[in-house]
Amino acid sequence: MRPRTDPAGQYRDLMATPPGPGSTADDRHVFAAVLALGLAERAAGLGLLVERLGLDGWALAKVAAVHFPDVALPDRTAELPGVPADQAALATLLLWRGQPAGPDSRWLAGIIARRSLEPHHLWQDLGLRNRGELGALMTRHFPRMRSLNHGDMRWKKFFYRQICTDPGLALCLSPTCDDCEERDLCFAPEEGAALLAH
Repeated sequence: MRPRTDPAGQYRDLMATPPGPGSTADDRHVFAAVLALGLAERAAGLGLLVERLGLDGWALAKVAAVHFPDVALPDRTAELPGVPADQAALATLLLWRGQPAGPDSRWLAGIIARRSLEPHHLWQDLGLRNRGELGALMTRHFPRMRSLNHGDMRWKKFFYRQICTDPGLALCLSPTCDDCEERDLCFAPEEGAALLAH
């Protein structure tokens, strides 16, 4: 695959390849979207693909083998560099409380945790078209997390709120969302353009 800084072109290139036998259309779309952003960021000099996606090279190779078997992703032998504490906590949260549904879920936990550190709404940082696609992803792969987000809180805020329920951590200043000064911000609509025009 040629290096591009155009994520929409990367997405089209990935989706033009034949899927592997275990690939589903919805998950293939999600992996193509986030890989397209990661590959474009890599081509722009923002770091290795493993750094952009939070998966080591072995896991990237497995994702490609399932969803894009004819694509040789870069950095397939690269180690994942040191993971920030927030990223590790988010991945653990998804795997521990989310009821992951299989290998795709494990890979997505790492990807979601890493992409949660980016500055936009999570659905944008995953290259998805809208927040509804993120909700569907959460329902498929982390059903317990989806069911716990009763008020449809913004996902990044929701993840951190879940981490705050751990007695060993004290990230949240308010005991409940209703008492928090940032309540309106946490539950506000997630507006904005998709980062990846499919």
